Amino acid sequence: MGTKELLTKLSEYLDFSNKKKGKYTRELKTLLKQLKRKEKKLIEKCQEKSTEKRKLLKTEIAVLHAKRKKGLKILKQLKQPKPPKQHEG
Repeated sequence: MGTKELLTKLSEYLDFSNKKKGKYTRELKTLLKQLKRKEKKLIEKCQEKSTEKRKLLKTEIAVLHAKRKKGLKILKQLKQPKPPKQHEG
């Protein structure tokens, strides 16, 4: 899967209005693993390439890293149990 497709899919998962929580977390974990693999591949490529190409790869790596961190934050929030609502009155 290309970078653009992974980022599009991640943005769809971050909009959690109508998804079921269990399926959502499993799919989000899978997607985050794919992003991590993609990031590692780009880091390896970055070490091999020339300076001009390296700059482009570093920006792409930075974008992937930021999106992955955002996804991890959402996943962490989903795993935390919500406190019960307190009713007044």
